[in-house]
Amino acid sequence: MNKECRSQAESHLQAGEPLLAVCECELAPGAPDRPVWLRRPPQESDLERQFKSRLPGAVQRFLQPSAPQPDSRIERTMEGAEQAVDNGLSRAAHGEGLHGGWESQAGEFLVRHYSAAHLPAPRLAVTFTDRRVLVLADRAKPWQFKRVHELQWEAPRSTVAGIRANPKGVVQRGRLEPAFADGSWIALVASVPTHAEPFAAQVAA
Repeated sequence: MNKECRSQAESHLQAGEPLLAVCECELAPGAPDRPVWLRRPPQESDLERQFKSRLPGAVQRFLQPSAPQPDSRIERTMEGAEQAVDNGLSRAAHGEGLHGGWESQAGEFLVRHYSAAHLPAPRLAVTFTDRRVLVLADRAKPWQFKRVHELQWEAPRSTVAGIRANPKGVVQRGRLEPAFADGSWIALVASVPTHAEPFAAQVAA
């Protein structure tokens, strides 16, 4: 277990809450991309907003995003169909990455990952205590050398039935599958592949 990851996880615990296991992970290949209905327009930086605020009113209005066009629903449908094809190809190449669909507990886990910030966190620290499951997202800025883990998702311990270590091929040697109480699951890959099996064993203990 990475000492820095453990230390940051401990900072999110409640008084008297023991840390049982933590593992730094990423989404596994084969996990579906952000769905079309969760996509948001790019956010302006503070610098861009300050610059635009100094422009004449007519120029500011010109630079405002245009209102959705009547055919935007058709475009979204076409984009969704293209994404479904891409997700299908990814599943064929890497195996299933989400079981249970977007309405399942695993799907809600993934929706939260995609909607928690404009850009999904590159790394997650999945943390188990005797009472909760927490997912911490690495929100470090490009100029920061250390991880900055922030709470992204939490649930009662009973929400996650267990962790399966299920290595697949070269790029998924550290594959982990958190199995949820409703039978759904999501595929993750341990950042350090050799951490996967000990983590699953610690959760099961």
